[in-house]
Amino acid sequence: MNKAHTVSDNTQMDAVYNRLRKHFYYFDAEKNPYLPIFMENAGGSQCPEMVIDSMSDYMRSKYVQLGAGYELSMRAKEVVDSTHNFMKTFMNADEVGEVAFGPSSSQLLENLSNCYLNFVEEGDEVIVHGANHEANAGPWIKLAEEKGLTLKFWMVSEDFSSNLESLGKLLSTRTRILAVAHVSNILGEILDLEKLVEFVREKVGSKKTKVVVDGVAFAPHRAIDVARWGVDWYVFSTYKVCGPHMAVLFGTNAAFSEINDEMPNFFFVPSHKFSSKFELGCLNHEGCAGILALKQYLQYLAQEEESLNLDASEQVDSIENVQKRLSAMKVEDSSIFDRELVEAAFRTVKLLEKPTQSALISYLRSRSDVRIVGPLTADGERRVPTISFVHRSKKSSDIAQALYKMGFAIRNGNMYSYRLISALCSSGLLFDNNVSEGVVRISMMHYNTPSEVSYLISCLNDILL
Repeated sequence: MNKAHTVSDNTQMDAVYNRLRKHFYYFDAEKNPYLPIFMENAGGSQCPEMVIDSMSDYMRSKYVQLGAGYELSMRAKEVVDSTHNFMKTFMNADEVGEVAFGPSSSQLLENLSNCYLNFVEEGDEVIVHGANHEANAGPWIKLAEEKGLTLKFWMVSEDFSSNLESLGKLLSTRTRILAVAHVSNILGEILDLEKLVEFVREKVGSKKTKVVVDGVAFAPHRAIDVARWGVDWYVFSTYKVCGPHMAVLFGTNAAFSEINDEMPNFFFVPSHKFSSKFELGCLNHEGCAGILALKQYLQYLAQEEESLNLDASEQVDSIENVQKRLSAMKVEDSSIFDRELVEAAFRTVKLLEKPTQSALISYLRSRSDVRIVGPLTADGERRVPTISFVHRSKKSSDIAQALYKMGFAIRNGNMYSYRLISALCSSGLLFDNNVSEGVVRISMMHYNTPSEVSYLISCLNDILL
């Protein structure tokens, strides 16, 4: 193994990784000695113990219907209501909109697109980002086809970037929907969402264009901030962020109001209750309890920020306040939770992901026989550690199979970004791989350690000979 691509030792940082991993049953080597090294996080992350325990406790002690009037039913309702409030804080949506839960981002976006059937007319335009997962492409394409709308695609450039200049050529005063991926689950590039929304508003000249954002691949790595970005709709999956298999849709109050009469729940549900109006049928209540337990894990992450010895340039005024409050309370007390804690937790996440992302990007860039499918930089402002690549002569599936045998959980293929992979194959950017072969994707999170990446690099050295 080339020493230049090993992850440098940092005893203090290693201690943080080890403390955080103790919250996860998956990483207990004594209980799970044969589980693979988990680098398939873009497909779904591992759950900390408190999430599992909270769901189990709910099903043991509060497994009743909501709002029936008796005390136990009201306690169950309080869990679900608290989870809505928690997600609003998590997304920084408290002052600007509401959130609704669903079984998946795909289902929420499908339901959302159906709400617009009566709000578009022939001649209106829909723009779909070429980097989208099918969840935020298919529903809008279907809407355009059913209603006779003009359909446009904002394609990814040959360097795998999405530039605003090319988007600007597509926008017009008739653009009704712009559906984008905040981070592609293949490319890992972070769109500057605040800049994009400002650009769209200036070009179109009004807020008639609804900006619909798939944040599934962004949410595990950076703090969601819908208030700052100014988006109309934003969706992410909680099971990609250490939670249960559910998803959350944010909408501004104006966006929810516009589609009020078209939302999928029963006609007698009060129209001003946006969340209830969008949440068809019965929510996964035990899933809500699991999501609510993420408060505790975020508190642990925020508490670890001080341990990472931030450079002076990275210090934030709120850190001292966060630490004072955390030290003054029991971390198990999830009632003390606010936006500062969310931001502190994700600063920790970013710092923990930096060395692993840098090492793998550096190694892959050093190989003339490998093409990184996404940004070549390891800059955490521009990409997340969802890192895809192809080899000049080896099939993606053969590389993946070899890594499975060496003890890794990774993936190859199109990862439901079929249109993106198809376009890249047609352009010759994936060498001889086809859509089913796709790319090799290594997707890491903050709990993946430098030693795991060092071992991965040594294995890739053997595989890619």
